[in-house]
Amino acid sequence: MSDRPIDPTGGQPGSQEQPSEEEVRAYLSQLREAPVEQVLAEVSSALLNAAQVKLGRRDARLLIDLTAAIADGGRDALSEDIIGQLDDALNQLRLAQVEAEKQVSASGEAESNDLGEQAGDAADSSSEDASSSGTPSAGSDAASRLWVPGR
Repeated sequence: MSDRPIDPTGGQPGSQEQPSEEEVRAYLSQLREAPVEQVLAEVSSALLNAAQVKLGRRDARLLIDLTAAIADGGRDALSEDIIGQLDDALNQLRLAQVEAEKQVSASGEAESNDLGEQAGDAADSSSEDASSSGTPSAGSDAASRLWVPGR
């Protein structure tokens, strides 16, 4: 197995050309033979890199949380070294995300192609439902704006 990440497109980013059946079979064979730790490390690395590029945006939170779910799900199967690296990277990205969100919030400018308002709209409507029923909502106080991973 090579040290290069598995790439079914033959390493041509943005390539419009579909891989041949032979290339797909070779990719699937390579993937089948790859140790699961390598596959999870490559997937996690891609998610962490994307999250780093998207810091300050809602979708960065999603990418960070997905990587944390991979780390949690694989904690028993992955080496302590890989888990330690993932945990360190996640901690650094979470702190960077909070700082980046402060900057984005201060600028008041929303970026295009971030996670849509749908998630926020659902939370807003649920807090409106809760406030109209007289039940205090988790979204009604300042503490609810804190980022809790996975939420």
